[in-house]
Amino acid sequence: VRAMDAHSIQELGVSSMALMELAGRGVSVEAARWVRQAAVKGVCVFAGRGNNGGDGYVVARHLHISGIPVRVVGMGGEHSPDCAANRAVAEKLGIKVTEEIPGGLEGWLVVDALLGTGLKEALRGGVLERVVAINDLGCPVISVDMPTGICGETGRVLGDAVRADATVAIGRVKLGAFGGRGADLVGELVVVDIGLVDNADQHVALVVDGEWVAQRLPARLPSAHKGNHGHLGVVAGSADKAGAAVLLCNAAMRSGCGLVTLLIDPGARGRLSNLRDEVMVEANGSPTPEQLERFDAVAVGPGFGVDPESQELLRALWHDVPVPGVFDADGLTALSVAPAASRFQRCITPHPGEAARILGLETSAVQGDRFQACRQLGALAPALLKGRNTLVFGDEMYINRTGTPALATAGSGDVLTGIVGALLAQGLGSVESLVCGAFVHGLAGELAGEAPIVAGDVIEALPGSFRAVSSRTEMMGFQPLLG
Repeated sequence: VRAMDAHSIQELGVSSMALMELAGRGVSVEAARWVRQAAVKGVCVFAGRGNNGGDGYVVARHLHISGIPVRVVGMGGEHSPDCAANRAVAEKLGIKVTEEIPGGLEGWLVVDALLGTGLKEALRGGVLERVVAINDLGCPVISVDMPTGICGETGRVLGDAVRADATVAIGRVKLGAFGGRGADLVGELVVVDIGLVDNADQHVALVVDGEWVAQRLPARLPSAHKGNHGHLGVVAGSADKAGAAVLLCNAAMRSGCGLVTLLIDPGARGRLSNLRDEVMVEANGSPTPEQLERFDAVAVGPGFGVDPESQELLRALWHDVPVPGVFDADGLTALSVAPAASRFQRCITPHPGEAARILGLETSAVQGDRFQACRQLGALAPALLKGRNTLVFGDEMYINRTGTPALATAGSGDVLTGIVGALLAQGLGSVESLVCGAFVHGLAGELAGEAPIVAGDVIEALPGSFRAVSSRTEMMGFQPLLG
């Protein structure tokens, strides 16, 4: 967005004041909607000294002109030229601008226009004081571009941050709205189109929708038979953790895989009562890479074991099985000892803790910049980083917006591995399998219902999820709002 803004102003000669006018007017439209729908008494704009603050003064002017009671909490010190100009206009119109944080705002709406997207360090001084005050007021809050205190690139909260009920993004949604704690604080996303001109392909991530997924899911011809839809070999489960293998295999069958064969320790056979009858079982808990060549793809790791012998086998499978494979859980633990790319097609599906072990980081560091962590994982193999707004990085960054907190349940990750394995076996590439798998898995979680649900409920919802994919075409989670 910064590049687009600079191109529009410096190369095309669009006035920065004109862009600020469009931005502020767009935010005022959203604020006025809140006033109407929530019977708000008035609007208090917290404006900073930079261009985000300038947007805030434009918001105040348009609300004032429309007859909505409005006041501004400004800041002292030097303002950016455009901000200073719009503050002067607001004051000439008689809008009350004070630097004191007012009380008695019960029933008012707050507009957070303190800082924009360029924040790099923790809040301090007057800005921090105002952020704390906004959160303490208990009023509904609309933030301009990003809630103050959130890094626009990572979603990291820098010291403290405004808890917004809605965020009006200027031009485009910022990456930080989908990452880290920022995703929990932006509230409803709204976008104001201010006419920025894109002089190049500047996007840094693709938010995947159902149309993208539907175009890539395997087709089933009228003459199809099970041999046309892939044979997945599953190296998972053990005598102590057979359930992980059961969930993985059942999910793969529900994801359109033609054949699924589970290779498991003989001691686990008595614990497979919930395994679908269609899944073939071979009591061979220690397959060699050569024995797995007959499959179209393999899914490796969940519940297999972390003892030295099991971990050594998993490392051998990572490096030497000559078919596509998805590795998860114990398979990722094996990789964390000495991470190295395989010469064969691979993909990985870690949660933040597993990602941290592979990268040699603390889990908090992974969550602090999920985008960078996923890029680093992608150097090992196309990677899916689990969590809210699941990320996939392979050829570029993909953001998945399906899902629900109800998926935070034991075995949910094993279901995802089964879906990804099934798609690999049906001929999709690693990146496509991860992106489509995350989308279908999240949608199945939504269809399974609100918490509490269990992983088996998600599996049962998979057929409906695959059928519903094409209907989910608006996944950004925002409503467009013309300035």
